[in-house]
Amino acid sequence: MAKAKKTIDVRDELPKTTSPIRAVRLKCLDCTCNSPKEVEACPIKACPLWAFRFGRNPYRKPVSEERRAAAAERMRKLQAQKKSEEQDG
Repeated sequence: MAKAKKTIDVRDELPKTTSPIRAVRLKCLDCTCNSPKEVEACPIKACPLWAFRFGRNPYRKPVSEERRAAAAERMRKLQAQKKSEEQDG
């Protein structure tokens, strides 16, 4: 049995932490009566939000492998630091 996805009513007040890309996604869902399939099949290519309708910026450059490796190393260091603090404290 497929799990039903939780729909968001965009008429509710958005949290202050909503990103602009997320707000675009919510607007697209609002425009299509909360139907992700309709957002995907949206025929209104003249809409200024059309390229952003999936909640992602299509113009953003992908992260380089070098940058990805540096971020992974920083995360390992932070996790090790947190683990040592938990053991000490």
